[in-house]
Amino acid sequence: MSVTANSHLDIVTKHFQNFFRTAPTVCSRAPGRVEVLGNHTDYNEGVVLSAAIDREVWVAASKSASRECSLTSCLFPESVIVQDIKPFKGRNSWVNYPLGVYRMLLDRGFPVAPFNLAIHSSVPLGAGVSSSAALEVATALALCGLFDFQIDPTELAKICQKAENNFVGANCGLLDQFSSIFGKAGHLLFSDFRSLHHDTIPIAGDITLAITLSDVVHSLVAGEYNSRRRECFEAAKFFNRNNPNIKMLRDVSMTQLQSARAELDQQLFKRALHVVGEDERVFSAIELIKRGSMTEFGSLLYLSHDSSIHNFENSCKELDILVDIAKSIDGVYGARLTGGGFGGATLTVLKTEVRDKFGDTITREYKKRTGRNPTVHFAQIADGASLVN
Repeated sequence: MSVTANSHLDIVTKHFQNFFRTAPTVCSRAPGRVEVLGNHTDYNEGVVLSAAIDREVWVAASKSASRECSLTSCLFPESVIVQDIKPFKGRNSWVNYPLGVYRMLLDRGFPVAPFNLAIHSSVPLGAGVSSSAALEVATALALCGLFDFQIDPTELAKICQKAENNFVGANCGLLDQFSSIFGKAGHLLFSDFRSLHHDTIPIAGDITLAITLSDVVHSLVAGEYNSRRRECFEAAKFFNRNNPNIKMLRDVSMTQLQSARAELDQQLFKRALHVVGEDERVFSAIELIKRGSMTEFGSLLYLSHDSSIHNFENSCKELDILVDIAKSIDGVYGARLTGGGFGGATLTVLKTEVRDKFGDTITREYKKRTGRNPTVHFAQIADGASLVN
């Protein structure tokens, strides 16, 4: 465990001790994640490349001496004590993530009981790197350790997803939880969201990931996301009418798609072109990474972003500017929007030696071209979640 990891463990342990006046029984950690390639493919039962990053949620826990759950966080001033496990609205809604996991475990008959929980996080909030999934996974692991039972890791990911879907009320897929659980340092994570098969792909070289926040969040993000999802499903239905073996866009080849171009509604064609192309880019990227062809791998990131602009239309001028600036910096392999789009953040894969140059250039040039201040979070690829004591 690194010095940094030890310091985070010390912080959450001391916070627990200060609040509960006793030492925790178990501690756990779970990383945030970044989507590397495979944009909007997960709900189309497609494939994704992602990475766990060295920004993590840390949890310390013990059994409660009462019928109440007590939760406290280094990030928020108020602690919360609950007996009736139901979602919080507004203030203190951060407790819904650990409480949702607890609720799902109870509903499935796992031997959990009220608990005390302290939370510390180095995952930047609002950066699109899934602090929520990291908190869910860290809580689930802590409760497994605290009450001495085990869950298959894939099932654990599904339980955390259900907590976010059914308790928190956020319509997320499995990518975030999968990445937090199955990530591996020095590797990208390949996930197939039909079979739930996953594998780790070693990535060579001293690279750094830069997550750059655009300082733009569009008000119609939820509506646009739902619209794109519906269009993908409509495109799949078009192909299903002639071929019942086609259930989702995952089943459509590029040849089939191009052959149907004249018949398919052009907006649906563009949406499908993005998703089918993303699946192809993921498989191409794996081969390039295995060969150590990082420049060619980076070109796939640019192609992905270009498809987001022209086909999926989930980019915006600010994200395009961030990618354009990144492309001009020596030592950058590639860049693209990451996550849902419509604002938010970009991912840049770069040589670690140009990290400072990248940060200075992107901040200066983006401010000059947009008047906005970006926030750059640098990260290394990290191991997935674990108990730490």
